[in-house]
Amino acid sequence: MSKVSVEKINYLGEEAIHVLTPELEAVIVPSWGSNLLELKWRASETALLRSPQTREQFLSASVLYGTPVLFPPNRIDNGEFSFNGRTYRFPLNESHRGNHIHGVLINEPWTLHLAEVQGEQVIVETTVDSTELPAVFEALPHHFTAKLQFVFEGASVTQRFILDNLDEEPLPWGIGYHTTFNFPLNGNTQNNRSTFKLETDQIWELTDRLLPTGELQAIPYGEELNKGMSLNGLPLDTVFQIPQNGKCEAVITDPDTGLQITYSGDSQFGQWVVYNNDSRAGYLCPEPYTWVTNAPHLQLPDELTGFRALAPGNQVRAETRIDVSLIAE
Repeated sequence: MSKVSVEKINYLGEEAIHVLTPELEAVIVPSWGSNLLELKWRASETALLRSPQTREQFLSASVLYGTPVLFPPNRIDNGEFSFNGRTYRFPLNESHRGNHIHGVLINEPWTLHLAEVQGEQVIVETTVDSTELPAVFEALPHHFTAKLQFVFEGASVTQRFILDNLDEEPLPWGIGYHTTFNFPLNGNTQNNRSTFKLETDQIWELTDRLLPTGELQAIPYGEELNKGMSLNGLPLDTVFQIPQNGKCEAVITDPDTGLQITYSGDSQFGQWVVYNNDSRAGYLCPEPYTWVTNAPHLQLPDELTGFRALAPGNQVRAETRIDVSLIAE
């Protein structure tokens, strides 16, 4: 196979970055939310991420393809919250539930800053500036920049979110990804032998608007989930809490392709939302979050909810990683 490489291509009418390592092939589309829209295992041409076949398909449901950036993640009650004497207002784009959902960067264009080979790695960097994006600045009226840095090496992809607060006031922030894997990887939903593993011991009780009540509950299938279990017949739109001192790690094992995907986050991440529609849709979204759904409204310790603010002049980083491997025989 070829060595590592990176080039610009046309992808469904948009300029995109095409990346090759000996093990992986990837496509990032900066103008579509800096989304890693394709990731394939080259040896078998297995598509790991759910990718659109047409431009129209992507634009009709962008959150269900690739690795959409959620800033802030998930839902905000009534699309607003107050912090530090200021009220923040987000679009009510889940109007039937009265929520804002998925944050303000998911569909914004990012600027390509870097795409180059460095030794055995490919580095791709994209950036946004809040003052250049009216819809973003309206919801979060602070001057900040965000950078997404993708590092491809061998069979792994590291994604770093780097946030700089250039404002004179603290910036409330949370980051997550609506990462959408094919599940099973071979697309055969009639005979799905794939399993999913998550290190977790509690779920957040949710209202009928899918907002946390503030109560944590034991997981009926927790022991099986910690070991790896089938999700056949188990619809999920569930908020899981990572145990204190636990690992932020989700594992998909697909025996029919012989591949295993380990998706992990650093200590900034304290929750997962896991979504799989009706469990038969052919995809699985393990979504790592730095703050829990509706965190600004929860009257609970920030150490539990993940709510936080970045001080003026400061920078913060949050890192996730996808590792692909062959299942040990």
